[in-house]
Amino acid sequence: MVSMTVFVAVDRTSPPPKPPAFEPDPLAPAHAVLASFWARRGDCPTPYPDAEDAVRDLEQRYGIVLPKDFRTYLLTTAPARDYWDEGDATWWSPERVRNIPDEYEHSLKNGVIAAQAACCLFFADYLIWCWAWAICCAPGEDYGKVALISVGEDWVADSFGDFAQAYTRDPMSVC
Repeated sequence: MVSMTVFVAVDRTSPPPKPPAFEPDPLAPAHAVLASFWARRGDCPTPYPDAEDAVRDLEQRYGIVLPKDFRTYLLTTAPARDYWDEGDATWWSPERVRNIPDEYEHSLKNGVIAAQAACCLFFADYLIWCWAWAICCAPGEDYGKVALISVGEDWVADSFGDFAQAYTRDPMSVC
């Protein structure tokens, strides 16, 4: 038997083409924006099958009421298994969603976010946890805001809908 090695020439003069920029419908709800963003490359994740039970469990476990747009996302669009998208975020399945103390062992520097950490739920991370995003479910003025948690913490969107719009236009805009 003769063995052969085949070499293929690769053009390294230009980077691979980027997909066209995504422009989300500004009137679409967050779950629809994310579903459209994922579907454009033909690889939309399968939604979580027992989402209603998972959502009810999250609300009971943490004693919270989920913001409506985030709740709708979890019920209709959140992936059955963690889903790594073209923006390099891993979107967590509802069963993986955790609050800050349950997921993140480091102390928080931002006192406002730290005071509400038990009611802030992680839902996605970037490049295998370089940083992650959490939504505030604590009653008050920060309810529904999305925070970036990493070496420091800060609010990056006023709602899950605003987060979805910004992320799908440019994932780095919410970092």
